[in-house]
Amino acid sequence: MKVCMISGLAKFSGGLENVVNDLSNVLIKHNNVVVNIFGRSNKDFVESGYNCKIIGVRPYSRIGLPPHYGKFEYNLKAWRKTKAYGPYDIIHGHGDNCFFSSLFRDKTPFLMTFHGTMAKALQGSDLRDKPFFYAEKIAAAKCDIAVACSYAVKNELVQYYDVSPKKVQVIHNGVNVEKFIPLDKKEARRKLSLPEQNTYALWVGSNPYRKRLSTAVTAVEKSQCSKLIVAGMTGQNLGKTIFLGKISEPDLITAYSAADILLFPTIYEGFPMVPIEALACGLPAIVSEESNLGEIIKEGTHGFVVKGGNPTVYQEKIDQIINDDAMLKEMSTKCRNLALNYCWQRQTEKYWLIYRKLLKN
Repeated sequence: MKVCMISGLAKFSGGLENVVNDLSNVLIKHNNVVVNIFGRSNKDFVESGYNCKIIGVRPYSRIGLPPHYGKFEYNLKAWRKTKAYGPYDIIHGHGDNCFFSSLFRDKTPFLMTFHGTMAKALQGSDLRDKPFFYAEKIAAAKCDIAVACSYAVKNELVQYYDVSPKKVQVIHNGVNVEKFIPLDKKEARRKLSLPEQNTYALWVGSNPYRKRLSTAVTAVEKSQCSKLIVAGMTGQNLGKTIFLGKISEPDLITAYSAADILLFPTIYEGFPMVPIEALACGLPAIVSEESNLGEIIKEGTHGFVVKGGNPTVYQEKIDQIINDDAMLKEMSTKCRNLALNYCWQRQTEKYWLIYRKLLKN
């Protein structure tokens, strides 16, 4: 089987790109499965070889034009390259990167994974000015099967893009449980030069507005937690907040292990990678309802789900966890066990069943 995997435009590895990379890594372990990945950020994560070929896609540089021009040029170049390197048994697109691939699709079975919807993310905006919205809507209409990364995203596809519920299957994003593992907490803190006796909350991201960094900062300032570790962006260390800046994946795993709790008060996500990576490292998570992690997290067992961005509510949950050592230890074990249920081996098998179904039709 030869699979065409269309990844994202990001120069760095984001959630969508990580999903493509991890899914492809497991797929190529199946006998007679060859994966061609079209994207910009895969070379650091997926090694080219007999069963995996990485084809770089770069949009043309057009200074002064709106940002979406580069996005549509990427879509166009990706489609042209897939035609050049084909034919394929399966076309598997992701997000809003498949406008031309869906618009001019042939008889090849075509699967789309949606990691959220622009319609929901831009709710309240005039969507007539947002071309990504139309790209997703056309892809949703043209694909044979739509995979939503959460039940919330499935509902968005039905509500905003008029997709039949029967056409949508839900497969939550997985996590590499062999890579994201709990490390010794004291050793992790020593590696990050953090005093061992303190308690730490962790915030991870590069978009402080969408992921409500200010909510996390205020919540920790009000709480009994000693410090807030911010990983993924730079800033000035003030009050209880410590900025680690952009860090490597091994250092991120160390940060997950060094912390006592993850704060993820995001405004909108499909099904984010950071909380499930944290769970795999045994780190309880306090997440917003908008993160959709409430679909798998059990309240008081793996963390808590908070509606909205009220820092006081987050502060109360922080104090509830860090002041109960027995609860924290039990939560840590159960978080790891939960993540094992969402390992990429299991999640890839669900995609594999869809592939086989499409090939039989």
